[in-house]
Amino acid sequence: MPLFGKSNNNWSENPEVREVEKRVAKETHEDQKNLDHALGDLSKADNTHNKSIKSVDKAHHNLDKSVQKEHKTAQALDKATHRHDVAVTNAKSAEKTEQMSREYATRIEQDLEEKRQRVEDLRQQKAHNDQIRETRLSEIHAREAAIADTRSSFDAGAASAGVEGPGIQAAASGGPGAPAGAAGAPSA
Repeated sequence: MPLFGKSNNNWSENPEVREVEKRVAKETHEDQKNLDHALGDLSKADNTHNKSIKSVDKAHHNLDKSVQKEHKTAQALDKATHRHDVAVTNAKSAEKTEQMSREYATRIEQDLEEKRQRVEDLRQQKAHNDQIRETRLSEIHAREAAIADTRSSFDAGAASAGVEGPGIQAAASGGPGAPAGAAGAPSA
């Protein structure tokens, strides 16, 4: 019984062996079918390859012609390209100058706004500090006026009673309670 090639009906009587024989025959048939298919693909690929070689030759010839035309066109284009490049460079330079001017103006505007804000902050701080100073001065003046009123009313009451008060004694002797420039006080 042949293992490869066409199958025959002389299968083994043992069912397990017969099953293996059928499987081997089927695999042999599939392998041959795959080989035939691969040989067909190879033949088609070889024909395609030959056509591509001819196509490459034709394309190379067309390329040579195109290169010659391109060379002539490139010479004319170089002059135009140079003029275009100069124009583009000038435009970019103008854009850059305009952008730098805009950025400078923006920075100046920001600086100006910061200075305005600083001046406004200082004005508010000065107004607040002026108010605090005015309040302090008012309190000091009010205290001094109250002290002066108390002294004058005390001195007036003591003078009418014929008793010299501490303010009068201090003024007469130039002591620590004496007002500046009082009699007997040393002048600075």
